[in-house]
Amino acid sequence: MKFKKRPHAAFACGIALAISGFSAHAVEPEASAVPSATAAADTPVPPQPSAAPQTRLLFNRGFYRPGIERLRVVRRDGTITNIVGQVALSVAVSMLTGTTTVGAQGFTKDNLAGDTLEELKDDPLGVNPAISDLNDALSKVATDIYRKRAEAAYATALKDGSTREEIEEARQVQKEADTPLHPGPWHLVYENLAGSDELFRLKFGAELGRAGFMRPPFACLYQSEPVAWTQWKADNWQRLREERAKAVAACTETLAATPEKRW
Repeated sequence: MKFKKRPHAAFACGIALAISGFSAHAVEPEASAVPSATAAADTPVPPQPSAAPQTRLLFNRGFYRPGIERLRVVRRDGTITNIVGQVALSVAVSMLTGTTTVGAQGFTKDNLAGDTLEELKDDPLGVNPAISDLNDALSKVATDIYRKRAEAAYATALKDGSTREEIEEARQVQKEADTPLHPGPWHLVYENLAGSDELFRLKFGAELGRAGFMRPPFACLYQSEPVAWTQWKADNWQRLREERAKAVAACTETLAATPEKRW
């Protein structure tokens, strides 16, 4: 009996070994297809390209006093107050510009300083676009212009016997443009002095370049249609956001056309 059971036991053991060998062979390709954490950690990461240098425009208030940096609301009572006190120095103090003539004919409603809006003090919407949006858009134009200048200077330096340091310096793109960007008004100004309507018109402007002899800066000026105050404030100042985008687009198109030699 014992002699007859031995072949059966050996046969069962062989089958078990074959099955275990087949199973190990079947899972091996799948296991090898998944990279180990150690292998992934050892894989070198290619260096990321650095951002191209950008030429920014210098923001300069020009003849405007501090306060031009924020949206201001000019209401009709500001003009009435100045007319009543036209012979007083308070007229000059209430202006936002630094060149004011005291007297009824010495100012317009566009020159009045107005008041900032407390509810927009932390909202980028209240920032003068000449500092932010318009500056960003025109800086892209300036970058292209100054990059071409750097390429031309580099090509010249390679041929005129410049030292290695001079050649390297010639190829650098300026970080700040030679031409400043001056802000204009960023105001909501009342439309009519007489009457009880609450219409306001958004006004924005900016100038590019330094004034020179017979060479004024290039300027842009945008103004919206008169809109009721309630419409300006509706939906979290949605109308103001839309008009801001239009103002920036209009001034970008105008000032981007400034001849390259004036940048």
